[in-house]
Amino acid sequence: MVVDFIENIELLEKMVWNFILNPNSDEDLLKPSNSDEYLDKNDLMKKIKAKFFNNEDLQLTWKYATQYYNDHDKIPSKKELKVFMNIKNEEIDDIVYDEIYNYNLSDHNYSFLYKYVKAFVLLRGFNILLIDMLTTLKTTNINPENIEQVIEGVRNKMNDRLSINFESGKSGLNFLNPMHHIQISKEGCPTGFDFFNKTQGGGWNAKSLIVFQGRPKVGKSIVLGNIATRSFLEGNNTGVVTVELSEGKYMKRLGSNILGIETARYDAFTNETAMTMVHDKLKELKGSGKQYGELLIKEFATGGATAIDVENYFIRQEKEMGKKFHVIVVDYINLMRPITEQGGLYEKIKVISEELRGVAMRNKWCVITATQIKRDAIDDFDLGMDSVAESFGLIHTVDALYGLMRSPLEQRMKIKLIANRDNGYEESYKFYDMKKDYMRLDESVGENSEYYSDDQEIGRMENELRDSYKSIKDESSSLNAFPDSSSEDYTDLLNKI
Repeated sequence: MVVDFIENIELLEKMVWNFILNPNSDEDLLKPSNSDEYLDKNDLMKKIKAKFFNNEDLQLTWKYATQYYNDHDKIPSKKELKVFMNIKNEEIDDIVYDEIYNYNLSDHNYSFLYKYVKAFVLLRGFNILLIDMLTTLKTTNINPENIEQVIEGVRNKMNDRLSINFESGKSGLNFLNPMHHIQISKEGCPTGFDFFNKTQGGGWNAKSLIVFQGRPKVGKSIVLGNIATRSFLEGNNTGVVTVELSEGKYMKRLGSNILGIETARYDAFTNETAMTMVHDKLKELKGSGKQYGELLIKEFATGGATAIDVENYFIRQEKEMGKKFHVIVVDYINLMRPITEQGGLYEKIKVISEELRGVAMRNKWCVITATQIKRDAIDDFDLGMDSVAESFGLIHTVDALYGLMRSPLEQRMKIKLIANRDNGYEESYKFYDMKKDYMRLDESVGENSEYYSDDQEIGRMENELRDSYKSIKDESSSLNAFPDSSSEDYTDLLNKI
C-alpha cells in the first residue's frame, strides 16, 4: 500500500496520532517478534509538536496529550485525556472525540507503520525547521561577528529536531528470561599493544570512550598517534581528528612510524620527486601481506570542532568508502568545542566527553582521546582520578581512563590504567620505550616493566588457598590424612578448581 503525502495527509495525520496515543496500538500486538524496526513512542511524544497536525481537532488533543505526558510521565489513555481536557476547561464534542480514536491500526503491518510514521515525523520536523531558518534570516542582523554563532544555532536545531530514535532495537531485557543474560563478547578490535588488549578485555570495544590524561608535553599526541598506527596495522579502519597539529604534520608522524622513515627526512618531502621513498615504502607495505585497514586524517580548527563535526565527517567517509570505521582518535578533547556553549571549563569538558561518547554509541565506534592533568599535579609521577584538569565529570563518562607519566628528559613513559568501567585491572601499568626519531612507542620488556593488579590478586588468593591446605595437612599429619601430599598436589588441585 502506497500513501501519497499530499493527497492523503489527513489520513496520515490520524494514523500517526493513533499510533502513539491509541491504546489499541500496543506494540506487542502490532510488532512481530522477529522485527528489528523500532519506534520509541516516548521519544516521539517529546519530539512531535501540535503544529505538526493540520487538523484542528488533532492539534488540540495532541496539545493536551503532551501536557498530560509532561505532568505524569506517561502517555494518557482515551479516558485520561478526556478528563484532563475537561479539567483544563477544554470541551470537545464526544462524537468528534470518538471519531479521532476511530482508526484501525491493525489494517497495516508494523513495517508500514514504521515507514510512514517515521517519514511523516521527519517531514513535518523538516518543514518547521525550514520555516524557522527563514524566519531567522529575515529577523536576525547577521554580520561577520555573529555568522558562525547563527549557523551553529541552526545546526543545533537540526540535530535536536531531527534526532528521533529510529534505531533498530528491542523493548529491553527481562531478568526472568535466561536468554537475556547472555553477555556481548568483549573481543574488541585488536589494539596492537598487549597491555591495552588485556586491560580492555580483548581490544578497543565499540560504543566506548577511552581517555588518556597527562601533563603538557608528556607525549599525548605521540600516544594517540601510536594508537592510530597500531589500530590501522591490525586491520581496523581508523580515523584521526587533529585540532592542534596540521594534517601534514600528523601525516609525517604516522608515516614515520608506519613506514620507518625518520621524521627529519620527512621535512625534505616538499615535491613529488622527493616522494619516491614514500612510494617505495607504501609498495613494500602493500606487498607485505598484512591485513591493514584504512587510515584517514582530518584537521579541524583549534577550538572550532564539535562532536557533531567529527561524527558528520566520518559518517560521510563511511558512505563514500563503503566501509565501517572501528576506531576514531581525537587529538584532543580540551581543544574541542561543545555543541552548546557552556559557562565554565568544568561544564565544557564534561559536556564534550558526553557528546563524544554519544557519537561512539550511535555509530558503534571506539572513540579515543586525551586530556590534560590539573596544574598542581604536573610534578606527580603517579596520577589518579583526582588529577583530571578541568572536569571531574569526565570520570563519570569515560569507559576507561589512562594516565601518562614521564620526566621531561626521559625516553620512557609509564601508562597506568586509572579507571575502567567494566574490565577491571585498575592501577595496572606498563612502561613504553619512546623512539622520537620515528614517533614510535614500543612496550618495554624485562623485570618491573609491567604490573597487572587483577593478576596479582589472583596470585594472592592462590597463595592463601595453598597455605590453608598446607595447614590442614600439618594438622592432619598425625591421622595420616595426606600421606603423599606435595606442593605439586596443591598446584594440581588449584588447577582443577
